[in-house]
Amino acid sequence: MHIDVIIMQMGKLFLILCLGFFLAKLDLLDVHTKQKLTKILLYVTTPLMMIDAFHDRMLMLESEPEHGISVGYLFAVCFAFYFLMILLSWILIVCLHPPKEQKRVYLFMTIFGNVGFMGFPVIKSVYGTEGLFYAAILNSVFNIFVYTFGVLLMNKQDEKSGTRWEQIRSLPWKKLLLTPAVLCTAVGVLIFVLHIRLPEIIADTCDTLGGLTSPLAMLVVGANLNGMRGKDMITNMRMNIYVILRQIAFPLVFWLIISRFVTHPVLAPSLLLLCCMPAANTTSLFATEYGGDEKLASQGIFLTTLFSLVSFPLVIWICT
Repeated sequence: MHIDVIIMQMGKLFLILCLGFFLAKLDLLDVHTKQKLTKILLYVTTPLMMIDAFHDRMLMLESEPEHGISVGYLFAVCFAFYFLMILLSWILIVCLHPPKEQKRVYLFMTIFGNVGFMGFPVIKSVYGTEGLFYAAILNSVFNIFVYTFGVLLMNKQDEKSGTRWEQIRSLPWKKLLLTPAVLCTAVGVLIFVLHIRLPEIIADTCDTLGGLTSPLAMLVVGANLNGMRGKDMITNMRMNIYVILRQIAFPLVFWLIISRFVTHPVLAPSLLLLCCMPAANTTSLFATEYGGDEKLASQGIFLTTLFSLVSFPLVIWICT
């Protein structure tokens, strides 16, 4: 993939993001509208896009079976992806040495990138259906980690919350894991493994509605940037250093490790690009829910999202 193609695709997504920002400024994308669009993304377009990705990949491999990778191998790689992210994140945070009460937030937003809202549009724009197929599997593993390890990481352990094991047992597993995205990923895996051909009208509908995910997601990301105070962002020097390390140095180290074990020409750079994702919006939600530093989480989401528009093409250019 040539760097000029990546820059062109990122430029398109950046313009949509800017449009979302200005629509929020004009109050055409208010809080209520953003909430509705987010639900449409989470419950309709993204799940259908996942089904479409698995179905399209299955059809593609029927004509080019030699290019296939087993689903079991992909899930193993994705689990390894997050174990490596956790390890590298601990090293980064130790080097950054933030205050004790902020470590949880820094760790969370380093490990969990915006795979859904920003990852899917970017990966589809750069690596097409094949990259989206890999991202869909990674996203299902993301859900497993974020609602287990992520909850334990962000949740303050006190007398009321009990031991870590009691916290794990008290998690609402059905609600957390049986989401439309996870369920549709499971359906997609079945379609892929069992070679189920969807009726053309259903496949086209999934493709059409799933295609709305990229523009809608970037509009919402842009709208979420509205209201952030620029002065608060640039005066936090530790955060500024963190953003540079997280968006450039971190993925470069990640690539040095992962490229030794994953050599597939699309899977390897797809993992790299997903490693470059900015902090997930979930960081702010979890900080609010579990007593973390909400302001720090918002700053991290804002700055990593903006800086990623530069770091994406830069890192890909250096590594590939």
